[in-house]
Parts: sequence; structure tokens; C-alpha cells
Amino acid sequence: MLVKTRMSSFPITIGKYESIDTAAKIMHDNKIRHMPVMENNELIGLLSYTDIMRAMPSKISTLEQHEATYLFSTIKVKDALPEKQKVITIEEGACIEEAALMMRAYKIGALPVLNSDGKLVGICTENDIFDAFIDLMGVRSSGARITVEIGEKPGQIAEVTEVIRSFNGNITKIAMFPKEGDELRYTMVVRMKAPDIKPIIETLKVHGFQVSDSAEYRDIFNPLS
Repeated sequence: MLVKTRMSSFPITIGKYESIDTAAKIMHDNKIRHMPVMENNELIGLLSYTDIMRAMPSKISTLEQHEATYLFSTIKVKDALPEKQKVITIEEGACIEEAALMMRAYKIGALPVLNSDGKLVGICTENDIFDAFIDLMGVRSSGARITVEIGEKPGQIAEVTEVIRSFNGNITKIAMFPKEGDELRYTMVVRMKAPDIKPIIETLKVHGFQVSDSAEYRDIFNPLS
């Protein structure tokens, strides 16, 4: 899964001499929290909503509304950018997990995305990472999920999938995670379409596998419903 398939293309940008009042309005209207800052079509910074809040003078709350509005409009984007900001970017052909690692390492919420010529072509945010993880795990789809503990013995993944196939199960997603505290074991999360997962679970146990969790999703998952 590449960054260019998950990023937001043609990101909204802003110039460094625009006011942070304008920047705040653009972010609010477009429901975004990061904007690349451009000068002469070159990326020079990344403005976040947190940067805007930090740039607001503390005395602004004590002013009259018209005075506060005027003061807010005089502060420029360049003044809100962190001092000596080093813009962390990523290439569009990089893997999405690399973007996640970079955001985690640098404690940032977004990465401007560049093409091979170094030109801005998109932005990858935390929400893009979340969406990629959700799609990877198949959370939005109906079906069933089982979590199986496996070791490093060759053929164990194939053995698990063969048991599922034998009960007419159709695997749609597989994710592997190292088991905490045991470098030689893994947690294998399998999403599938199957008539009934109970005989699958029982057969896996007979084969010596530990099934630590299972669930069935008959409807499409919608957390807002």
C-alpha cells in the first residue's frame, strides 16, 4: 500500500504572508488541521492548527471583538510557523507504513507528499493512516474474525488457512503482530466469510492452536449509526 494511494491529492496550501486569521478560516471551512506553506511554488513549511493557536497573543481575550479581530489579522503565517522548522516530507512512492513510522518518530500529524521532482503532490495525515489500518483489518466489512496464536514453525499459517478452507471459509484479510513478551510467537488476525466459525475454532484447537478471540459481524460496521 503506497502513500500515493492513501494521501489527499492537490492539498490546500497557503502563502507565508497570509494572515493566520485567513489560515484559521480555511482550515475551519475545509475541516483540515494542516496546510503546506508555499513560496514561489516551493514548499517552505507546514502550518498546523496548533501553530495558529500558539501564535495568538495571550491578551487577545481581553480585547474588544473588533480589536481582537484586527490583531489576529495582522499576524502572518510565517510568524506562526515554529522557529527553524524542518519540514518532514515523504515521497509518493513510499509505503504507507513508512509514513506511519515517520509520524510516530517525529511526533507530527501530517506529512507533505512529494513526487520524484520534489514537487508537492499531496498530504498524508493521521486520518489517512487510520483509514488505511481500518481497511487493512477489514473493519468496515461484514463477516467474522478469529485471532490465533502461532509460533515460528514453518507451515503454521498454511495449516490455519487450510482449516478455514475446509469449512468453506473465504479469507478476506490476514494481519500478523508480534506477541508482546514473546519474540518467537505471533498473533494472527484473520477476517473471513464463513457459514459458521464455531467448527473452525474447535478444529484449530484440535490442531493445537490457541484461539484467543473471535467475533462475527453480520452487518457493516458503522460507529456513527
